[in-house]
Amino acid sequence: MRNLWLLLQRNAFTLAFIALMAVSLSVLLRNDGAARSSWFQQTGSVSYMIDKQRHGWSNYLRLAEQNAELAEENADLRSRLLSMDLAVEWQEDTVRHWTVRSGMLIKGPDGKPRSSSLATPGRDGGIETGMGVLSGGAAFGTVEEIGEAHCRILTLMHTGTSWSCRIGRLGPVASLGWDGVDMGLLQLRDVPRHVQAQRGDTVFSSGYDLRFPPDVIMGTVFDVERQSGADFMSVTVVPAADFTASRHLEFLVHQADSERTALSSTDLRP
Repeated sequence: MRNLWLLLQRNAFTLAFIALMAVSLSVLLRNDGAARSSWFQQTGSVSYMIDKQRHGWSNYLRLAEQNAELAEENADLRSRLLSMDLAVEWQEDTVRHWTVRSGMLIKGPDGKPRSSSLATPGRDGGIETGMGVLSGGAAFGTVEEIGEAHCRILTLMHTGTSWSCRIGRLGPVASLGWDGVDMGLLQLRDVPRHVQAQRGDTVFSSGYDLRFPPDVIMGTVFDVERQSGADFMSVTVVPAADFTASRHLEFLVHQADSERTALSSTDLRP
Protein backbone atom coordinates (compact mmCIF):
# COMPACT_ATOMS: atom_id res chain seq x y z
CA MET A 1 0.00 0.00 0.00
CA ARG A 2 2.86 2.31 0.87
CA ASN A 3 4.50 1.65 -2.48
CA LEU A 4 1.26 2.49 -4.28
CA TRP A 5 1.00 5.77 -2.40
CA LEU A 6 4.60 6.64 -3.25
CA LEU A 7 3.90 5.84 -6.92
CA LEU A 8 0.88 8.15 -6.95
CA GLN A 9 2.89 10.94 -5.30
CA ARG A 10 5.69 10.54 -7.80
CA ASN A 11 3.32 10.76 -10.79
CA ALA A 12 0.80 13.17 -9.28
CA PHE A 13 1.32 15.93 -11.87
CA THR A 14 1.04 13.47 -14.80
CA LEU A 15 -2.13 11.90 -13.44
CA ALA A 16 -3.65 15.30 -12.73
CA PHE A 17 -2.82 16.44 -16.28
CA ILE A 18 -4.48 13.36 -17.80
CA ALA A 19 -7.57 13.79 -15.62
CA LEU A 20 -7.94 17.50 -16.49
CA MET A 21 -7.46 16.75 -20.21
CA ALA A 22 -10.19 14.10 -20.05
CA VAL A 23 -12.56 16.54 -18.30
CA SER A 24 -11.75 19.29 -20.81
CA LEU A 25 -12.30 16.93 -23.76
CA SER A 26 -15.59 15.76 -22.28
CA VAL A 27 -16.82 19.35 -21.80
CA LEU A 28 -15.69 20.31 -25.30
CA LEU A 29 -17.40 17.39 -26.99
CA ARG A 30 -20.57 17.89 -24.98
CA ASN A 31 -20.98 21.57 -25.82
CA ASP A 32 -19.27 21.99 -29.22
CA GLY A 33 -21.00 20.20 -32.11
CA ALA A 34 -18.15 20.75 -34.59
CA ALA A 35 -15.57 19.31 -32.18
CA ARG A 36 -17.83 16.36 -31.40
CA SER A 37 -18.31 15.65 -35.10
CA SER A 38 -14.57 15.87 -35.76
CA TRP A 39 -13.84 13.58 -32.81
CA PHE A 40 -16.24 10.87 -33.96
CA GLN A 41 -14.96 11.16 -37.51
CA GLN A 42 -11.35 10.65 -36.44
CA THR A 43 -12.08 7.82 -34.05
CA GLY A 44 -14.30 6.16 -36.66
CA SER A 45 -11.52 6.33 -39.24
CA VAL A 46 -9.00 4.82 -36.82
CA SER A 47 -11.48 2.10 -35.81
CA TYR A 48 -12.12 1.28 -39.48
CA MET A 49 -8.38 0.97 -40.22
CA ILE A 50 -7.85 -1.30 -37.23
CA ASP A 51 -10.82 -3.47 -38.14
CA LYS A 52 -9.67 -3.70 -41.77
CA GLN A 53 -6.19 -4.76 -40.70
CA ARG A 54 -7.61 -7.33 -38.30
CA HIS A 55 -9.89 -8.71 -41.02
CA GLY A 56 -6.94 -9.00 -43.42
CA TRP A 57 -4.86 -10.92 -40.89
CA SER A 58 -7.82 -13.16 -40.11
CA ASN A 59 -8.25 -14.03 -43.81
CA TYR A 60 -4.52 -14.72 -44.12
CA LEU A 61 -4.55 -17.09 -41.15
CA ARG A 62 -7.56 -18.96 -42.62
CA LEU A 63 -5.81 -19.69 -45.94
CA ALA A 64 -4.67 -23.13 -44.79
CA GLU A 65 -8.20 -24.03 -43.71
CA GLN A 66 -9.66 -22.77 -46.99
CA ASN A 67 -7.09 -24.73 -49.02
CA ALA A 68 -8.01 -27.89 -47.12
CA GLU A 69 -11.70 -27.29 -47.83
CA LEU A 70 -10.97 -26.77 -51.54
CA ALA A 71 -8.94 -29.98 -51.64
CA GLU A 72 -11.86 -31.90 -50.13
CA GLU A 73 -14.25 -30.37 -52.66
CA ASN A 74 -11.93 -31.33 -55.54
CA ALA A 75 -11.69 -34.89 -54.23
CA ASP A 76 -15.48 -35.07 -53.98
CA LEU A 77 -15.91 -33.77 -57.53
CA ARG A 78 -13.39 -36.27 -58.85
CA SER A 79 -15.14 -39.14 -57.08
CA ARG A 80 -18.48 -38.06 -58.59
CA LEU A 81 -16.91 -37.88 -62.04
CA LEU A 82 -15.48 -41.35 -61.68
CA SER A 83 -18.69 -42.81 -60.29
CA MET A 84 -20.45 -42.01 -63.57
CA ASP A 85 -17.79 -43.80 -65.61
CA LEU A 86 -17.47 -46.85 -63.36
CA ALA A 87 -20.92 -47.94 -64.52
CA VAL A 88 -19.15 -49.33 -67.60
CA GLU A 89 -16.39 -51.13 -65.66
CA TRP A 90 -14.93 -54.32 -67.07
CA GLN A 91 -16.56 -57.60 -66.14
CA GLU A 92 -15.22 -61.12 -66.39
CA ASP A 93 -14.94 -62.08 -70.08
CA THR A 94 -14.90 -65.85 -70.51
CA VAL A 95 -15.52 -65.47 -74.24
CA ARG A 96 -12.00 -64.05 -74.62
CA HIS A 97 -10.70 -66.56 -72.06
CA TRP A 98 -10.22 -64.00 -69.29
CA THR A 99 -11.19 -65.02 -65.76
CA VAL A 100 -10.51 -63.48 -62.35
CA ARG A 101 -9.21 -64.62 -58.98
CA SER A 102 -10.04 -62.61 -55.90
CA GLY A 103 -7.42 -61.24 -53.53
CA MET A 104 -6.89 -58.75 -50.74
CA LEU A 105 -4.65 -55.69 -50.63
CA ILE A 106 -2.41 -55.61 -47.55
CA LYS A 107 -0.26 -52.55 -48.28
CA GLY A 108 -1.20 -49.88 -50.79
CA PRO A 109 0.98 -47.27 -52.54
CA ASP A 110 2.30 -44.58 -50.19
CA GLY A 111 2.78 -41.79 -52.75
CA LYS A 112 6.51 -42.34 -53.24
CA PRO A 113 7.65 -42.59 -56.88
CA ARG A 114 8.71 -46.25 -56.72
CA SER A 115 6.68 -47.77 -53.91
CA SER A 116 5.23 -51.25 -54.33
CA SER A 117 2.06 -52.76 -52.89
CA LEU A 118 1.60 -56.07 -51.12
CA ALA A 119 -1.39 -58.39 -51.56
CA THR A 120 -2.61 -61.93 -51.09
CA PRO A 121 -2.69 -64.66 -52.33
CA GLY A 122 0.59 -65.72 -53.84
CA ARG A 123 1.80 -68.85 -55.52
CA ASP A 124 -0.57 -70.95 -53.41
CA GLY A 125 -3.52 -69.13 -54.99
CA GLY A 126 -2.38 -69.58 -58.58
CA ILE A 127 -1.00 -66.05 -58.93
CA GLU A 128 1.77 -65.55 -61.49
CA THR A 129 4.03 -62.64 -62.38
CA GLY A 130 2.71 -60.35 -65.09
CA MET A 131 -0.94 -60.75 -64.18
CA GLY A 132 -3.07 -57.62 -64.37
CA VAL A 133 -4.79 -56.51 -61.18
CA LEU A 134 -8.14 -54.72 -60.87
CA SER A 135 -9.80 -52.85 -58.03
CA GLY A 136 -13.54 -52.42 -58.35
CA GLY A 137 -13.33 -53.38 -62.02
CA ALA A 138 -10.78 -50.64 -62.78
CA ALA A 139 -7.06 -51.08 -63.52
CA PHE A 140 -4.90 -51.17 -60.39
CA GLY A 141 -1.53 -52.60 -61.43
CA THR A 142 0.38 -55.74 -62.33
CA VAL A 143 2.00 -58.55 -60.35
CA GLU A 144 5.76 -58.05 -60.21
CA GLU A 145 6.91 -60.77 -57.81
CA ILE A 146 5.26 -63.68 -56.04
CA GLY A 147 5.87 -65.55 -52.80
CA GLU A 148 4.18 -68.58 -51.37
CA ALA A 149 1.26 -66.68 -49.85
CA HIS A 150 1.82 -63.08 -50.95
CA CYS A 151 2.62 -61.11 -54.07
CA ARG A 152 4.11 -57.72 -54.83
CA ILE A 153 2.19 -55.41 -57.16
CA LEU A 154 3.40 -52.51 -59.26
CA THR A 155 0.48 -50.11 -59.32
CA LEU A 156 -0.35 -47.41 -61.84
CA MET A 157 1.18 -45.06 -59.26
CA HIS A 158 4.74 -46.21 -59.98
CA THR A 159 7.13 -44.16 -62.06
CA GLY A 160 8.83 -47.27 -63.47
CA THR A 161 5.77 -48.61 -65.27
CA SER A 162 3.79 -47.66 -68.36
CA TRP A 163 0.49 -48.92 -69.71
CA SER A 164 -0.88 -49.25 -73.22
CA CYS A 165 -4.10 -47.22 -73.37
CA ARG A 166 -6.37 -45.28 -75.66
CA ILE A 167 -8.90 -42.48 -75.25
CA GLY A 168 -12.23 -44.13 -75.94
CA ARG A 169 -12.51 -47.64 -77.30
CA LEU A 170 -11.42 -46.70 -80.84
CA GLY A 171 -8.73 -44.07 -80.25
CA PRO A 172 -5.03 -44.47 -81.13
CA VAL A 173 -2.75 -46.22 -78.65
CA ALA A 174 -0.72 -44.10 -76.22
CA SER A 175 1.42 -44.71 -73.15
CA LEU A 176 0.00 -44.01 -69.68
CA GLY A 177 2.37 -43.36 -66.77
CA TRP A 178 2.92 -41.41 -63.56
CA ASP A 179 5.39 -38.57 -63.08
CA GLY A 180 5.68 -39.14 -59.31
CA VAL A 181 4.22 -35.76 -58.34
CA ASP A 182 0.45 -35.85 -57.78
CA MET A 183 -0.92 -39.21 -56.65
CA GLY A 184 -4.31 -38.31 -58.08
CA LEU A 185 -3.15 -37.70 -61.66
CA LEU A 186 -1.59 -39.81 -64.40
CA GLN A 187 -0.06 -38.65 -67.69
CA LEU A 188 -1.06 -40.05 -71.10
CA ARG A 189 1.91 -39.46 -73.40
CA ASP A 190 2.38 -39.49 -77.18
CA VAL A 191 -1.25 -38.79 -77.96
CA PRO A 192 -1.52 -37.60 -81.61
CA ARG A 193 -2.52 -33.98 -81.89
CA HIS A 194 -5.50 -34.71 -84.13
CA VAL A 195 -7.26 -36.81 -81.45
CA GLN A 196 -10.46 -35.16 -80.25
CA ALA A 197 -10.05 -35.41 -76.48
CA GLN A 198 -11.85 -33.42 -73.83
CA ARG A 199 -12.34 -33.46 -70.10
CA GLY A 200 -14.46 -36.39 -68.94
CA ASP A 201 -13.53 -38.79 -71.76
CA THR A 202 -12.85 -42.34 -70.62
CA VAL A 203 -9.39 -43.90 -71.00
CA PHE A 204 -9.37 -47.68 -71.64
CA SER A 205 -6.66 -50.30 -71.85
CA SER A 206 -5.71 -51.32 -75.38
CA GLY A 207 -4.92 -54.94 -74.51
CA TYR A 208 -1.58 -54.79 -76.33
CA ASP A 209 0.59 -55.16 -73.23
CA LEU A 210 -0.98 -58.57 -72.37
CA ARG A 211 -1.56 -57.53 -68.77
CA PHE A 212 -5.13 -56.35 -69.32
CA PRO A 213 -7.75 -57.29 -71.88
CA PRO A 214 -9.07 -54.48 -74.07
CA ASP A 215 -11.55 -51.96 -72.69
CA VAL A 216 -10.59 -52.12 -69.00
CA ILE A 217 -11.21 -48.66 -67.61
CA MET A 218 -8.01 -46.87 -66.60
CA GLY A 219 -9.38 -43.43 -65.77
CA THR A 220 -10.91 -40.27 -67.17
CA VAL A 221 -9.40 -37.29 -68.94
CA PHE A 222 -8.82 -34.38 -66.57
CA ASP A 223 -6.97 -31.90 -68.78
CA VAL A 224 -5.67 -31.66 -72.36
CA GLU A 225 -2.61 -29.57 -73.22
CA ARG A 226 -1.83 -28.83 -76.85
CA GLN A 227 1.46 -27.10 -77.57
CA SER A 228 1.85 -25.02 -80.70
CA GLY A 229 3.85 -26.80 -83.37
CA ALA A 230 4.02 -30.15 -81.56
CA ASP A 231 2.83 -33.39 -83.19
CA PHE A 232 1.65 -34.83 -79.90
CA MET A 233 -0.29 -33.49 -76.95
CA SER A 234 -0.16 -34.14 -73.22
CA VAL A 235 -3.26 -35.50 -71.50
CA THR A 236 -3.73 -35.62 -67.73
CA VAL A 237 -5.83 -38.54 -66.47
CA VAL A 238 -7.59 -39.18 -63.17
CA PRO A 239 -7.18 -42.89 -62.33
CA ALA A 240 -10.42 -44.84 -61.95
CA ALA A 241 -9.10 -46.98 -59.08
CA ASP A 242 -9.08 -45.38 -55.63
CA PHE A 243 -5.55 -46.16 -54.45
CA THR A 244 -6.17 -44.70 -50.98
CA ALA A 245 -9.22 -46.88 -50.25
CA SER A 246 -8.77 -50.04 -52.35
CA ARG A 247 -8.99 -53.31 -50.44
CA HIS A 248 -10.48 -56.09 -52.55
CA LEU A 249 -8.54 -56.98 -55.69
CA GLU A 250 -9.14 -59.10 -58.79
CA PHE A 251 -6.25 -60.87 -60.52
CA LEU A 252 -6.77 -61.33 -64.26
CA VAL A 253 -6.01 -64.80 -65.58
CA HIS A 254 -5.84 -65.75 -69.25
CA GLN A 255 -6.12 -69.44 -70.08
CA ALA A 256 -3.36 -69.24 -72.68
CA ASP A 257 -1.18 -66.74 -70.83
CA SER A 258 2.00 -68.83 -70.87
CA GLU A 259 1.66 -69.45 -74.60
CA ARG A 260 1.03 -65.77 -75.35
CA THR A 261 4.01 -64.72 -73.25
CA ALA A 262 6.31 -67.23 -74.92
CA LEU A 263 5.28 -66.25 -78.43
CA SER A 264 5.49 -62.51 -77.76
CA SER A 265 8.98 -62.78 -76.27
CA THR A 266 10.49 -65.18 -78.84
CA ASP A 267 12.63 -63.79 -81.61
CA LEU A 268 11.14 -65.63 -84.59
CA ARG A 269 13.39 -66.13 -87.60
CA PRO A 270 12.46 -67.60 -91.00
